[in-house]
Amino acid sequence: MIALLHFACAKRDEYVVQRKDLVQAVYASGEVLPVDFYEVTSKLPGIVDSIYVSVGQKVDAGDPLLKMQSQTNQLNLQTARNHYEMAKKNASDVSDRLASLEQRIDAAYATYRQDSSDFERHKRLHEQNIGTEQTFEQARLRFQTSRSNYIIARSNLRETRDQLQIELQNARNNYLAQESMLGDYMLVATISGRVYDILPKTGEFVNSNSPIVYLGAADSFEVEMLVDETDIILVREGQPVVYELDALEDTVFRGAVTEIYPRISPVDKTAKVMASIDPSDYDLYPGMSLEANIIIREKKRILVVPVEYVSSDGTVIVKTGTKKEAVEVKVGIKDLRFAEILSGLEEGDHILSP
Repeated sequence: MIALLHFACAKRDEYVVQRKDLVQAVYASGEVLPVDFYEVTSKLPGIVDSIYVSVGQKVDAGDPLLKMQSQTNQLNLQTARNHYEMAKKNASDVSDRLASLEQRIDAAYATYRQDSSDFERHKRLHEQNIGTEQTFEQARLRFQTSRSNYIIARSNLRETRDQLQIELQNARNNYLAQESMLGDYMLVATISGRVYDILPKTGEFVNSNSPIVYLGAADSFEVEMLVDETDIILVREGQPVVYELDALEDTVFRGAVTEIYPRISPVDKTAKVMASIDPSDYDLYPGMSLEANIIIREKKRILVVPVEYVSSDGTVIVKTGTKKEAVEVKVGIKDLRFAEILSGLEEGDHILSP
């Protein structure tokens, strides 16, 4: 529902129609936050090893905040390094595995050359009808077998070398991935600002995605408000806002709407609205709760009557001398206490409470 700024007015049975300044506003509740406020979390679980900053300290973007350690990660990194070193050794030119295959190629080639020479000799003798057919066929079979063995040996070397290169690349990628995860254990500031809170202490275990450090702008603040879904359509960027903080009673703060989130929460049917705030000479702290009025419309010197003097059927009771008459009126904007009268009454008219 629309909530509106109110002015002091004693309740009366009779009211004289007069002119007042009237302000229509949308009520919102919220809290104070530093600009760019965010939670620093760890991507991975681990134990807090070192804390490099203190609460209230100013930091620059890129400054280290906290270092974590994980024995599991260290073991995974060592295992990945061992696999990488082994893969490099296996894929090198002096690899025992490749040297063994090259020796097989040399042996297969030697056999192939010998069988090729014997086959050529038996072939010439066969052409001269010297020797038996069986001897010739045996020589040809040995030649074909040794040639196939030589080709297979070369193919095995080529395939093994390719396989070892793939294994080397995979091992290298895994090692680099494990090594890069060490960087996830060094948390750094992504903005220049102030440290507002540090939750864990050195030696404590922290789960992944759990808040660890709260950071935000050092000297500039903003307000995060929740506006009811029935009122959000009235809110526009740039509209002025008046705040009252629970911690600072009888003190008015001012600002303006800076951003409206185009989504209604399914839980509480509200929309999030961001606004600026002028802290004046007061120190503000993140999380300070407040109530706000977003100024929708403001009119000067308009005819007004107390809202309770207007009946549900849109009439008021006008008193003229001893006469009482129900008069239909047209109502404009309202606040919590007064309603604007667009037509039906004149300044100075006397009206009675229904």
